[in-house]
Amino acid sequence: MTKNITIAHGNGGEENNELIQKIFYKHFANDILAKSEDAAVIEDGKLAFTTDSFTVSPLFFPGGDIGKLAVCGTCNDLAMMGAKPKYMTCSVIIEEGFSTRELEKIVKSMKVELEINGAIVVSGDTKVVPRGAVDKLFINTTGIGVIEHKGITGFWS
Repeated sequence: MTKNITIAHGNGGEENNELIQKIFYKHFANDILAKSEDAAVIEDGKLAFTTDSFTVSPLFFPGGDIGKLAVCGTCNDLAMMGAKPKYMTCSVIIEEGFSTRELEKIVKSMKVELEINGAIVVSGDTKVVPRGAVDKLFINTTGIGVIEHKGITGFWS
């Protein structure tokens, strides 16, 4: 493992896996986490629980924006476990000076995707950081879904 984190540690590849295994799993080890699924299956297999962070640039792109991506990504992680999304949290880290008009556009797109998926935001957090501390806006979402059928990933295999 390298002495310093590089951008490659966040790319989902070999470096990312090494980081997760050698630091996070080492200290957070438990039976649920060890399954390494898209979402944790909890409450005797009744619920799926997931979290994800979104740091894309540009924030707006053909077909959507960071808000749509956040909701769809979290709902997808639940769907991989056969769960219907029900509840989400939404935490944002906003760079000082960010346009309120653009923020509202992003939140509106999140609302549309929440309605499509039948989920609601039930809690959240907002932080504003000095200019340059983040690349405009970061979003973290956490989702809880009710498991309704066999998922695609390993829990039901």
